[in-house]
This record gives sequence, structure tokens and C-alpha cells, in this order.
Amino acid sequence: MKFTYSSGQRPLDGFTLKRGIGRGGFGEVYFAVSDGGKEVALKLVRGNGDSAIELRGVAHCLNLKHPNLVALYDLRKDAEGNPWVVMEYISGEPLNIVLARHPDGLPRELAREWFLGLARGIGHLHDHGIVHRDLKPGNVFLENGTVKVGDYGLSKSMSTSQRSAQTMSVGTVHYMAPEISTGNYNKQIDTYAAGIILYEMLTGHVPFEGESAGEILMKHLTAPPDLSRLPAEYIPVVAKALAKNPAQRHSGMAEMVRAIEIAEGQAPARPVAMPAPVPPPAPRPAVAQASLPRDSQPVLTALPAETPRSKARELSSSMLLAVLFSLLGALLWFTALGRGRGPDAALDMGNLFLLTVGATWAVLIPAKFWTSRRGNTWGRRLVMLGLGGVVGLQAYWLHGETVKPTMLPFAEVAGYTPDQNTIHAGPLPMEVGYLSYYAVAFFALRWWRMTDRRRAVRFSFAPVLAAAFWGLLLYWVWQDRAVWGTNMVVLVLTSAVVQMVSPWEQPPPPLAKRLRLRCA
Repeated sequence: MKFTYSSGQRPLDGFTLKRGIGRGGFGEVYFAVSDGGKEVALKLVRGNGDSAIELRGVAHCLNLKHPNLVALYDLRKDAEGNPWVVMEYISGEPLNIVLARHPDGLPRELAREWFLGLARGIGHLHDHGIVHRDLKPGNVFLENGTVKVGDYGLSKSMSTSQRSAQTMSVGTVHYMAPEISTGNYNKQIDTYAAGIILYEMLTGHVPFEGESAGEILMKHLTAPPDLSRLPAEYIPVVAKALAKNPAQRHSGMAEMVRAIEIAEGQAPARPVAMPAPVPPPAPRPAVAQASLPRDSQPVLTALPAETPRSKARELSSSMLLAVLFSLLGALLWFTALGRGRGPDAALDMGNLFLLTVGATWAVLIPAKFWTSRRGNTWGRRLVMLGLGGVVGLQAYWLHGETVKPTMLPFAEVAGYTPDQNTIHAGPLPMEVGYLSYYAVAFFALRWWRMTDRRRAVRFSFAPVLAAAFWGLLLYWVWQDRAVWGTNMVVLVLTSAVVQMVSPWEQPPPPLAKRLRLRCA
């Protein structure tokens, strides 16, 4: 995406651009820092014939203050006369990104909290006689547990969302009320768009889709929405919000919130008005409501739900990185031993590299499908037992040409005297030793914990030490040290590489007296 200005430039006095954020028909948005150090978003308005009308709309919104609205700070012009809007920078992700991770819709509690934040922000706009006109998931953000509605100042020329069809006048067609086509509309178009967003949060799909903008617009005008996908309690709420006749919709966001509370059996005894500019604590979901203190407020935490495509993409990336880190680990190990030269050293290093790659892949592949931290531990151990045996056979095949077969100590204890020509005929042949070594090592450790994207830290030495312990223990049981010493190093490197290449998300900090909605 090409931007007019690059990092470090100062087209607007008092601000230094850091990077471009978005670009579309409305102009461009940049992340910038003021001379005093304040992080802001700068929107360059250009390329639209209705920009004067839009800028007047921005001027009307400059003094609006609400926790659920993105703050507009100033309206400025640069040396060339181009208008810039100085606004709050939101580092959190928009709702459309969260919805992309939840193709079947959000959990009801999470969807409800998103909607409550949206309703407070839009209700505040309506109280000041302002209609958003381009309400869509791409304009609703989550930052530090607070939902914020943005782009209410330049709603007539927004960049396209994930559902990119957009008219030349107002809004995005997937969220556009039927009456917009007539040019005669009021705040009811925001109620309609909010109903579409609620429908999408609960089902993962918008109610009207088509091959073109015209087809979608026609469905908004004539087709009834398919409400069978919705939870039964929400059907009357969404049906009223999506009425073709604006007079038949909810009178405002407060009424729509009230309808949702009734649907969830949480309506208070007396009517509830929309919160004031500084709102009281947000309504609490039914989950663990009795145990919450009065001053607690729900905090949203939209944990990612992986799709099969994202899983495959992450797994491929992790496996490729595992190859790179395994090679680096093998090089460092042989360099530390001073054995980095000569054909034998190169062969041994190649075996260590290939074994480490095989072992890391054996951990990464099944762990990608074990998304739950708590699962059938013994079932997982048995799977790892089998995969460890496969890695052991790989080790035997790699070492078969470089290591002279020797009898394992178990045979000597049993009184078996091997013959050089029948060395593999004993009670515990070498291939069984390799297979059992890795099988036991893979069974003993909970390798899938090292790949957990919600682990406490990205890399910990505790799993490495545990792998070293089991490797050393098995090293002394299978005492042909010329062979098993390399295998012990494989276990140590595997525990380190698996952690480094597995995706990791920093867990949210613990918040006392707050409810954190979780979804996986």
C-alpha cells in the first residue's frame, strides 16, 4: 500500500509521521507522534467532492467526549491547504478482524458486551443529533477492554471494510438501511446497521449477501432476513431492528439494549436509559453475576479462535522455522565441542540436524490440533509415545551406517553372549533400543504444553531442563554413549526449538474484581 508521505516526514506542523495505517477514497490515515510525545492518528482528507460537508461534520464532533467514542482532537490544514483530522490513536483491533477469527459467530456473552459498548457510543451521538451513517465492524474497535466506535466524523467516505462493496453516497452496502437509497433518513439507519452487526456477531455472517452491490441493495429493499440462524431469544430483537419500515424499528439504541436485556432475562425492574457521557459500570452478564462486586465492570478479551486455514498457515510457518533453528542449534553444538571440521563431524552434525527436525515436527503437528490446554492427557501421551517411536526409527536409520552395532546392557544382564555375526538376534536389538529411547522420552514429557499459545512466557528453561533430565536418565540406561549422547542433545534442542517456533500470545494481566469473557 503506497502512501503519499513516509515515516519521519512532518507535513503537519507539530507532528511527525511514523507509518501509514489505512488508505482509501477518503484519503489516508497515519500513526503520528506530536512534538510533546502524544501518539495520535492523522487523517488526510482528500479526493472527495463532498469533503467540505464532511469536514463540517467533523467540526460538529470535535467536542464530543465519551468513553465509547474515538476522540477527535482538532481539525488542521497543512502548508498546501490540505485538511487533516487529528484524532485518538487506537492500537486495538477492529471488530471485523475478531469476526474473521470466529466464522461461526462470537459467544453470546462476548457479542453482548461488544454490542453494549457500540450502543453507548452510538446513543451518545444520537443524543447530540448526529447520525453515524457508516456503522460497520471495521469502525468498531476494542482497546484495553473498552469498545470504541470510530469514523463518525467522516462517515460518508470511509475506506471499505472486509465486505468491500460500498456506495458513492453513504455507508457500506452490507450494513445499509433500505431508506438510504431515497436520501431521506435519520438515526434509524444506525439502528438498522446495529441490527446487522448483532446478526453477524451471533452467526458469523451478514443477513444479505450477493455478487454485486446492486444485488445486495435489492435484498435490503425486498428480501426478509433469514433469522433461523439466530438464538431464539434474539430473533424478535433483530427482526425489529431490520424492519424495512423505519417506523417499525426500535426507537433508539436504548430501546434495543432494553430488548436484549429482556431476551436474556436481565432486565431491571425499572426502565433503563442510555448512560450519560461518563457512564456507570456496564451491565453485567449472567455468568457469575452474584459474585461480582458492585463497582466491577466487564472487560472484553477476544481470544483468537483458529480456523483450519490459519492453523495450516501457522503450522507451515512453525515447521519451516524449526528447520532453520534446528540447523542453527546443530552448528552451535558442534562449534562448542570443537568438532566443526572434517567429514565425520559434518556427517554427525547432519544427523543431529535431521533428527532435531524430525522430533520438532513430531511435536508441532499433533499439538496444533490440541487447542485445549486441558485434554485427555493419557491419550496425548500415547500419541506422543507412537510418534517418539517413529523418531527412534529415524535415528536408527540415520545412525545405521555410522555406528557399529553393539549389544545393549539389558542383554548382558540377562547373561546373553552375543556373536558378532548374530548381533541383531539378541533379546533387545539396536533398532528396538532406538525406538524405545525416543518413545519413552516423548511419553514422559508433556510436549504439547511447550506449544501452547497461551503459555506464561514464550520461552522457558524449565522444559529444556526436563528434556535434559530425561535424556540423561535414558542415556545411562542405554549406555552406548557414542550413540545415545547425540540423542540426548536432540531432546534438549527439540524442547528449545519447539518453544521458539510456536505462536505465542501474551496472556492478559490479572485484573482484580473484574469479569473477563473468554472464548477459544
